[in-house]
Amino acid sequence: MPIYEYQCEKCGVTKEVMQKMDDLPLKTCEECGGNFKKIVSLNSFRLKGGGWYAEGYQKDKEKKDKPAE
Repeated sequence: MPIYEYQCEKCGVTKEVMQKMDDLPLKTCEECGGNFKKIVSLNSFRLKGGGWYAEGYQKDKEKKDKPAE
């Protein structure tokens, strides 16, 4: 289930909420009664290392240009 982040337009409080994709978005701030706005935030993971892309999905030219490890 995805985590959505909301910010109140009135008091500025932010809140993370785990919701189903088909759930209605939050509209009212519980702190002050202001309007919530869904915001875009950084995700908490990075894809690092060789992994599946380097092993199976690179173009042949990219494989040749890559230095041997």
